Amino acid sequence: MSKEQRLGAAIVLGAALVAWIIMAVWPTPQNEPAPGKKHRTWEERKDSMRLADSLRYAQWAAEREQRYDSFRTADALRRAEWKRIRQLQFDSFRLADSLWRDSVGWHYTKRVKKDTILDLNHCDTTELQFIRGIGPHTAIRIVTYREQLGGFYSPDQLTDEPLAAYHLDTLLHHFTADPADVRTLNINTCSTDALQRHPYLRYHQAKAIYTLRRQRIRLHTIDELSDLPELTDQDLARLSPYLRFE
Repeated sequence: MSKEQRLGAAIVLGAALVAWIIMAVWPTPQNEPAPGKKHRTWEERKDSMRLADSLRYAQWAAEREQRYDSFRTADALRRAEWKRIRQLQFDSFRLADSLWRDSVGWHYTKRVKKDTILDLNHCDTTELQFIRGIGPHTAIRIVTYREQLGGFYSPDQLTDEPLAAYHLDTLLHHFTADPADVRTLNINTCSTDALQRHPYLRYHQAKAIYTLRRQRIRLHTIDELSDLPELTDQDLARLSPYLRFE
């Protein structure tokens, strides 16, 4: 073999070797799988997992907030019930203590005579306690109820529902009341709030009176209130001393 032939063979072998090395080192491109249900890319799977995770977190957060709201509501109801029971217990203890003090004559330095009469609209808590059967707590409740009413027009009002627990029906002969001392409400100028604050009126009754007054511009007698179905004859009878029509 001549020198030129050997040189040509060496060049061919070198070129073949370089081509083989390039083919061995350079990665062969692979065909990407076609998109579909069975061949999803990793990015698509990550997006779906992130979406599912966000939905689960949102649902968990909503359930947690709902449980927290239910716990807060239940706790508020328990606290309200506990306060109500505590107040009832405290009132019963004060009533029992007042009845016991009245039975033994505790802290009463003097007593009124059997024929002594007290004016319900002018006596204070100290004078009320001179009557055997009325203690400090009962005297305070009587005076408080008198202020809410605007004064007593009859001793029989001591048997109203707010004072019924004190059983004052046996003590009515110790008291008198002048209707002239009663503070009245001007039915044509007072507001709904002022009416409903009176113990003899509820909110729906005060609202009905206010509506009737607006319809008729001015009310002149209590007989006009008898047209309201919210007020019975008994309600009007006990309410009439506290109303004026000006």
